[in-house]
Amino acid sequence: MNALPTTDFENVKKLISKGKYEEALKDLESINKQGKLGEKKQINCQILKSEIYNKTGKYEKALSLAEEALQKCKDPDDYLAILDATNETAYSYWRLGKLEKAVKVLDKNELIIKKLKEKKITSVITREARTYRIKGVLHHTEGNFEEAEKHYRKSLSLWEKIGDKQEISSVLNNLGVLNRTKGELHKALGYYQKSLFLYKEFGNIDDIATSLNNIGNIFRYQGELDEALNYYKQSLDSWEEIGNSQFVSLAFYNIGEIYQQKGKYDTAVRYFKQSLSLREEIGNKRDIAMSLFYLISASLDSDNKKSAQRYLDRLRYIESSENSSFISQLRKIAEATLLKTSTRMKHRVEAQELLQKVLEEEIVDHSLTVIALIGLSELLLEELKISGDQEVFTLLQAMLSSLFDIAKHQDSHNLLAKTYWLQSQMALIDLDLEKARELLKKAQEIAEKKGLRKLAISISSDHDSLLDQLSDWENLIDKKADLKERLEFAQLGGLVVKLIKNGESVVTEIINEEPILLIILSENGLPLYTKNYVEGSQLDGVLIGGFLAAIIKFSQETFSSEGSIERIKHQEYTLLLKAKKPFLFSYVIKGQTYSAMQKLEALTRIIGTSTSIWDDLQRAVKSSKTISAGSKNMIDELAKMVFPSKA
Repeated sequence: MNALPTTDFENVKKLISKGKYEEALKDLESINKQGKLGEKKQINCQILKSEIYNKTGKYEKALSLAEEALQKCKDPDDYLAILDATNETAYSYWRLGKLEKAVKVLDKNELIIKKLKEKKITSVITREARTYRIKGVLHHTEGNFEEAEKHYRKSLSLWEKIGDKQEISSVLNNLGVLNRTKGELHKALGYYQKSLFLYKEFGNIDDIATSLNNIGNIFRYQGELDEALNYYKQSLDSWEEIGNSQFVSLAFYNIGEIYQQKGKYDTAVRYFKQSLSLREEIGNKRDIAMSLFYLISASLDSDNKKSAQRYLDRLRYIESSENSSFISQLRKIAEATLLKTSTRMKHRVEAQELLQKVLEEEIVDHSLTVIALIGLSELLLEELKISGDQEVFTLLQAMLSSLFDIAKHQDSHNLLAKTYWLQSQMALIDLDLEKARELLKKAQEIAEKKGLRKLAISISSDHDSLLDQLSDWENLIDKKADLKERLEFAQLGGLVVKLIKNGESVVTEIINEEPILLIILSENGLPLYTKNYVEGSQLDGVLIGGFLAAIIKFSQETFSSEGSIERIKHQEYTLLLKAKKPFLFSYVIKGQTYSAMQKLEALTRIIGTSTSIWDDLQRAVKSSKTISAGSKNMIDELAKMVFPSKA
C-alpha cells in the first residue's frame, strides 16, 4: 500500500515542501472534518502532522503523534506507514536530545526495509533514503563522522536515483555540516552553495534559512564575524516568519556567540537568554544546558559572577532531572570555569579536579573533551609559572598530545592547526627553536589549505614575532635559563586564553609588507632575475650581496622542502624563499610576512604556467647568463600585477 495516498494528501505534501506549514495543517484539519476517514488515512494524517511539527520545532507533539500512529499500525500491509512513523519518531527523539532512544527506534526499520525490498515494493526506496539520512545525523551527533558520511552518501545515492532534488539538497546540507565540523571549510561551503541553489528552486523559506545559517557558520569559523552575523540575521528573519521555534532559538544562540566573540557581552547575554527561553518551551534538555553554559561564559566575560552562579544553579537542576553524561560533563566544565575566576588556591584546585574528572570519563562529545583539555592546560600553565616544576610541564605536554589525538581522530583540521600552534610554543619553552618553527609552519599550512584564513594570519604573525626574537631565544639557550624564565618570555598563557575566548577565530590585522627585492636564482645560486623596489642608492651592493649569501646558505634546505615557503631573518629584513625546481624565488621585505607570502606564492604559480618564461629561465641556467630582455619585461609586468603597491 502507499502510506500517503496522493488523492487526499498531495496538496498537503506540496505545501510542506514549500515550507507553508500552517497552510498544510489547515488542509489536514479540513480532511479530518470531512469525517468517516478510514483507519489508514487517519494514520497517514497523523504522520504528516508529526512531520510538520518536527519541522516547526514542536517535537513533543510530533513524537506523540508518530508514536500513536505506530500503535495503530496493526495490519501486516502497514509497513510503509510504520517506516514513515518510525523515521518521524527517531527525528523527534534526536531533537529532544534522546539519542539512545532514536537509535533504538530506527534500528527496527532495517528489517522492514529488507523484507519490502525482497517483495520488490518500489516505494520503499524513499523510506530507505530517509532512514539512512537520519542515521547519518545520529552518528554525526555522536561524533562518529566516518559512519555519518557513509550513511549520508547512501541516502544521497538513493535520492539521486529517485531524482528528488529537494531531498538531494537536504543531504548536501548535511554533508556540508559534517565537513564544517571536521574543518573542511571549502568543501562545506561548496555543499551549502549547491544545497542553497536547489532549495531556491522550490522556494522553501525554511530550507533556504537553514542554508543561510550554515553559510554564516563558515564565515564564523573563518573569523569573518560581521559576514557571519549578516547571514545569521537573515536566517532569523525567515525562521521567525515561519514560526519555527527550534531554529529561531538556534539563530539567537549563534548571534549570541558572535557578539561574545566581538566582546559585546551584554548583547550576547540578551541573545542567549532569548535562545534559552525558546529551548525551555521546546524541552530539549541538552539544548537548554548548552544555552545555560554559554550564559555562564558570557556572564563571566562581563565580570558578573552572581549571574553566572545563578545560571550554574539552573544547570545543576537540569543535570539532576536528566540522566545525561553530556549534561553532567557540561556542568562540571561550567563549574570549573566559574571556580577558575577565584583568587583562592582551594577553588582553583577544585576546578582542576573537575576538569580532570571529565577527562577520565568516557568521551560523550569530543567538543566537551577539548574544552576540558584546554581549560586544564590553562590551570596547569598557571601552576607551572608559579612552581617551575618540570613534572607539571610534562603534564601540560601530555594535555596537548591528547588534543592532537582528538584532532587526528575527528579529522578536525581547525583543532589540528591550533594544536600544532600550541605545541610550537611548548617547543620554544623547551628551547627547540627548529621544532617550534616547523610546527608553526605546519599549523599555518593546514589553516591556509582548509580556508581558516584568520587563523592562518594569526599563526603567521606569531611566526614573524619568533623570527624577531630568535636572538633573544638563543641568549636564553646560552645562559641555560630556567623553566620559569622561559615561560615568562614565551607568554604562552596569552595564546591559550586567546584560543579559548575567540572560539574559532583568532583575529590579527593584516598589514601589507614593504617590498625590497625580488630575486630568481638557479639551484646553484646564479641570479637570473632581480627587481629592486627601493629608490635611489638606499639598497647598496653590500646589502644585496648579504641577501644573496643568506639565500644561498639556505637554498639546499629550501629545495629539500619544495612546496612550502621558508622565512629567513637578515638584519631588519625578512627573506621569503620558495623553491620550484630548478629555480629559487626569493622576496625580500620589511614588515609582516602573511600578505607577502600570498604574493610570492601567486607569482611563482603564474611563472610556472608560463611556458615562454620558464623555458627562457632554463636556457639562462644552461648558458650561465641572465634571462632575455623580453622575459624580464614579462616578469616585470607580472610583478606589477602581484605587487601593485610598489611595482
